[in-house]
Amino acid sequence: MDSKRVLMDKAKHALKTVEEYSDAFRDMVNECVQWKDEPARRLKLEKDEDWSFVCVAMDILGDAGLAIENFLRFGLDGPTKYDEAGEKYLRLYGLLGATYSQQRAALKLHKLTSCPGVKQFQGKAKGLRATVLRHQIAAHSLDNMDEQGKVVAAFVPVRIDLGGFNCTVTKNRGDEMDSYDLLVAIEEHSVFVVEVMDVIYEKCAKTFFKNDSTRRLQHLEKLEELRVIRNGVLVFNAGGTRVVVNIVNMRREEGQGAKARCSSHSVNDPMTD
Repeated sequence: MDSKRVLMDKAKHALKTVEEYSDAFRDMVNECVQWKDEPARRLKLEKDEDWSFVCVAMDILGDAGLAIENFLRFGLDGPTKYDEAGEKYLRLYGLLGATYSQQRAALKLHKLTSCPGVKQFQGKAKGLRATVLRHQIAAHSLDNMDEQGKVVAAFVPVRIDLGGFNCTVTKNRGDEMDSYDLLVAIEEHSVFVVEVMDVIYEKCAKTFFKNDSTRRLQHLEKLEELRVIRNGVLVFNAGGTRVVVNIVNMRREEGQGAKARCSSHSVNDPMTD
């Protein structure tokens, strides 16, 4: 199995896990609110207007995910037979905007739901490859500052090296050059968003249903299922039975797709393993 395919599979799995967490969180919010009055109070939010921010943040998580998924399908070159530089720049800036928006949406939900570790997650977000690259070439190309607020560098992508999932950036027109594998950046970004969403989901399951032990337990069991998926296990339902598939080995044969050797077991809902 070639290294690029491994990176692609990891990026796809991480992004899919973001989707699983986002959908599960939306379902939990809808169950708690149930289209009744005072959604902010039901979600234990500090202000009534915070409800609107929760809704928008959930939408952004999904919308940005669609953009990133499309990028994983077609890379910088896009679904075109032409070698078009403008297409590559559009897709590069679009990817960096999507990852940044998704990060901010997750962090906003984290803050609105009064989860612990706000500064820790904000600091970690700043160091992500996707964030660094976004600041360098899509937001602060000519005013990149150090911690003291002094402009120290200018950055620009190297056009001739822009393609597929590769982006090379030059600092000050040649002082330094760094190459970014955008598959690695997407996986790292998605793993971070999942980490934030995991904290949010656990906190909210315990807060939203503090006085409803049955529903609280149901959502905590759902969280355990999400964590199983997060760890690379396939979980799906078949005729009312949850099937858990552990992929223990994978190989790729020439001219064929990946072949996985799996172990599986089925459990009745709710999930107990």
